[in-house]
Parts: sequence; C-alpha cells; structure tokens
Amino acid sequence: MGFWLFVIISIGSIPLAGAMAQERNRSLRTWLWIAVAVGPLAPLALLILGDAKRPVSAD
Repeated sequence: MGFWLFVIISIGSIPLAGAMAQERNRSLRTWLWIAVAVGPLAPLALLILGDAKRPVSAD
C-alpha cells in the first residue's frame, strides 16, 4: 500500500511542478523532467527557489 501511495503522489507532482514553474517564470520542460526524476521534491524545490530573476525564453 505504501509503495502505491508514493507512486500516485510522485505522478501527481509532475503537473503540479509544471504549473508552479510557469507561475514562477521558470522553464516548464526542465521542471517537468526534474519532477519525473525526484517526484514530490520538485514542487518543494520550486517553493524554496521562488521567482526567476530574469524571464525564460520561449521553448
């Protein structure tokens, strides 16, 4: 049960990290891949980092 809960939370963190990255003017694609790699730690990292200092160019 615990493993599946971790998997569901990890998959759910991917769109959350993407939305947070767009809000904070960070690269969407990069943060989606970071969320795939580290799971729920990606949104936490975005909370700590905050807004980007310079705007990101369009992908």
